[in-house]
Amino acid sequence: MSRLTRAVRTIIKDISLKTGGNRQLFRLYPYMFSPAQLIFLTDCMKSVSDVPGSFVEVGCAYGATTLFLNKFMNDSTALAQRNYYAIDTFQSFVAEHADYEIQNRGKPPSIKKRFKENKKAWFDKSMAVHGVKRVKSIECDATQFDLFSLAPIAFCLIDVDLYIPVKDLLPKVFSAMSPGGVIVVDDCEPDQMWDGALQAYQEFAREKNLPAEIVLEKLGVVRLS
Repeated sequence: MSRLTRAVRTIIKDISLKTGGNRQLFRLYPYMFSPAQLIFLTDCMKSVSDVPGSFVEVGCAYGATTLFLNKFMNDSTALAQRNYYAIDTFQSFVAEHADYEIQNRGKPPSIKKRFKENKKAWFDKSMAVHGVKRVKSIECDATQFDLFSLAPIAFCLIDVDLYIPVKDLLPKVFSAMSPGGVIVVDDCEPDQMWDGALQAYQEFAREKNLPAEIVLEKLGVVRLS
């Protein structure tokens, strides 16, 4: 960071202290997972060290978790050579998926504005700035993407929040997984904004006759035997 850039940022922060604006300038914890949840994700990754296949993150938003997991992979000889794919619209939710939540699940129209200020170019730049080279970002509606093109998959984090995409993605990811692989579905917590993920996860577990394993309050786990 240049001296001029640092000086400008310092001035903006000092103004923010007095006005209460620009809260993002002071955001030191960018993750949507607690430390324990992040550690659990790395434990899942370690558990598939001997399982062949790529690592996939569906719903990567701004890339904070992507960076964390890939920094962890850099420090692991067993994981450092894995392919990592990050799939996202990079422009908020698919309209019909959000409309279903509003019309059928009683969620507020404001959800259509979430994660709207994002770009694939910003995500890619974040990876580059931090020296993360293995991540391949894919801009699309994940429900329309051929997940079998990434098979076999050893680990998959599904973080798409809403009922329709989780309902659609789980069986597709499950079919593309290697034996011994692990799927983690975020937001499997009742009575909150994104509990459509929980409903879809529970329905999938029942359909596949699998145990519903929810860890650390909101992480729904599927382990392939």
